[in-house]
Amino acid sequence: LFRGHDNPGGGFIAALVISIGLIFHMIAFGVSETQRVYKIDAIKLASIGLLLSFIAATVPMLIGDGFLHALWTDVKIVGIGTISSVLVFDIGVYFAVIGAILKIAFTVFKK
Repeated sequence: LFRGHDNPGGGFIAALVISIGLIFHMIAFGVSETQRVYKIDAIKLASIGLLLSFIAATVPMLIGDGFLHALWTDVKIVGIGTISSVLVFDIGVYFAVIGAILKIAFTVFKK
């Protein structure tokens, strides 16, 4: 997730990887147990992701840049890199994809 704004990877692939783990847990222990242990509300997770992505995409327009224009700060965090609107967008995609995949999986596997 944290390398996607500088290298291959990012929110989408990170969400697929975590979703696979959660789906394996769900297959082994059931939907109810997975939701109880991880306290997952898939719709809220997807909504937060969409909101973060929307904010990252539109804030640059408020300062005169284009839609989805990358904004970078001078703030660096060890292991993550430079904080930017690209990182916020990737985190939004991460949450949106996890929420969507888990909502589908919870619906399909619920007994």
